[in-house]
Amino acid sequence: MSNNIVHLYETRFDELMFEHNIFARLTEWQAQGHKTGLATLIGIDGSSPRPIGAQIALTEDGRYIGNISSGCAEEAIIAELQIAVTEKRNHVTRYGKDSPYLDVVLPCGSGLDILFNGADLTHITAQVSALHMARQTAFVAVQPDNSLAVSATADSDKAMAYSPEYRLHIFGAGLQLISFAELAQAMNYQIIAHSNDEASLTTLGEMGIEAQPMTHQSKFDSADFDAFSAVITLFHEHEMETAILQAALNSQAHYIGALGSRKTHEQRRDLLQTSARPFEDIIGPVGLDIGATDPSEIALSILAQIVEKRRR
Repeated sequence: MSNNIVHLYETRFDELMFEHNIFARLTEWQAQGHKTGLATLIGIDGSSPRPIGAQIALTEDGRYIGNISSGCAEEAIIAELQIAVTEKRNHVTRYGKDSPYLDVVLPCGSGLDILFNGADLTHITAQVSALHMARQTAFVAVQPDNSLAVSATADSDKAMAYSPEYRLHIFGAGLQLISFAELAQAMNYQIIAHSNDEASLTTLGEMGIEAQPMTHQSKFDSADFDAFSAVITLFHEHEMETAILQAALNSQAHYIGALGSRKTHEQRRDLLQTSARPFEDIIGPVGLDIGATDPSEIALSILAQIVEKRRR
């Protein structure tokens, strides 16, 4: 690997695993005047720890984020991507099985086809960013000349889908809210927190999390809860959650979860009016059944359930 590669493990490790940061980071780098490159996994012969569409983005001075092979071939991929940026070239290279690079061996015995885009990407990132700003999925397809094309619809079964950043709307107070926010932040989720507790709002603000005050009389717009978002209520005072859950059931929220016992959950049914979605769309008790007992474990069980729902 070139000595001028800047390892973001030191400063931005939280971004290395999350595809939703790739195009946002490319846009930021381009605005700063950097030349950028993008490597994308477009073919798998065998098995792979990462799916089709996994990416690494890089600047001409060696900064990079992303993950294609979970460490098996990253050094070689990053070095080749730097060359592609220098030469402003788009091309495809096979790593592993049947690869011309005999010194890059994948332990799984698979072959990975990597698309390297070193030519100008500003028009691609602009189109993806515009779709993500509108909270729409960007479909990216490889063209015959190895360039990329972006569309709001899947024009082919080979188009790779890149959704806007998944957003967590969390409502609650105290240790349960803070514990959940800490873990969600570590997983690099976008978080919008709401609380009726001043101390919680202060702590969340110090963590750099968007935090909004609320009361039991607050109103919520179902349009704020889109298909790329989760709504989670973590109150022990369950009268605080009715308006939230009502709005969520009239929204396109991907995930709706509410803290509380089975008895509490059944009581919610009587409090909520007829909505666009059935009451059963609310997950309660919220979280996977892992025997969680403290706030951190409960947070883990909820986030694991969100991941499970997103991936299946």
